[in-house]
Amino acid sequence: MVFDWQTIIITSIPWALFVGLLIYFIKNPEKAEKWYSIIARSLSFVSLKLEKSGVAKDIQSDINSFAKEVNSQTKEPILPYKVKIKWVSSTTRESFVKKGNVIVRMRHHKNQAKNFLYVTLEWVDRGLIPEARHLLDKTVLRAVDFVFINDFLTKKKRYDVKQLFLDEIYEPEVTKGSILERYCNTFNKLNNTGLFTGVALQEFSSFGKRIGSVIPNKKIRFETIGFMNMLEKLARKPHGEDVNPDYIGENIKCSIVLIARHETYFMHGLSPYLGWINKCCRKGICSFYVCAIGDANIMIVRKIRDAYEQSKKISVVSENTFPLNGNKAIVLCMETLANSTCI
Repeated sequence: MVFDWQTIIITSIPWALFVGLLIYFIKNPEKAEKWYSIIARSLSFVSLKLEKSGVAKDIQSDINSFAKEVNSQTKEPILPYKVKIKWVSSTTRESFVKKGNVIVRMRHHKNQAKNFLYVTLEWVDRGLIPEARHLLDKTVLRAVDFVFINDFLTKKKRYDVKQLFLDEIYEPEVTKGSILERYCNTFNKLNNTGLFTGVALQEFSSFGKRIGSVIPNKKIRFETIGFMNMLEKLARKPHGEDVNPDYIGENIKCSIVLIARHETYFMHGLSPYLGWINKCCRKGICSFYVCAIGDANIMIVRKIRDAYEQSKKISVVSENTFPLNGNKAIVLCMETLANSTCI
């Protein structure tokens, strides 16, 4: 038997392409949702049901892909649930968690910006740091939600939805001079330097995992306000001015180590940084967030990481490098091991 290999290869390409796409969509279901939404919405003239299905898949794709991206930056998922939309005739909107999904039941609106916004609000309310939400001070939590939603809508280029969010929710609630405005401004500044997700949300999430089973009280919520006040001082500090980057509460014990001047490393090596971290260990601090912008400073962060990986006294739990305002930035999260005194 003589095989025509050229014919076999050509006829096999569609199957290979199909299998490749199938594997890709299985690994990235949010991409499959996006393509489904494009096809369904292009055929929306066929039936209203098809149009609604396309709208749902479009929203789900944007939310689920963003959650995947954010979770890749943290030691544990701070957005553990995907979202699924169920269109209902009732004007009452509701949501609940089931089998790893935030199920949103709501009426379909002709205004697609409203559909997107209302699903986003329900998803964030149920899915953002869910183990910690009940522990946070209500104003701190509101600021967390508002800054996160604004960042999400901006990065997804949903500008019509963002305008609706600002007009209907943010501006009526965030009054000038209010504590909520102060907290939102702080989180916005942290977000501009990559510290909102990398530090604030990670630490709140860890806080929830540590004591999430307790019933919240004023003391616990006051601790989240104290941590918020430390973050506020850090966000507002003028360039070159030193601010205490530690917070030691009963449950939140962390330090934010900012690597801002690489000249210090070239003059003294790692000693100043390791000495500071060891001092913090002796004070009882459990979590460290080592942050830097620029290649030279990022190199120092990685040398700090290597020093503690070799010592086996501190666990490196996450490392995230990301673009920031035309530069590169890094947030390294480390935690002390049980009964450890660091190096």
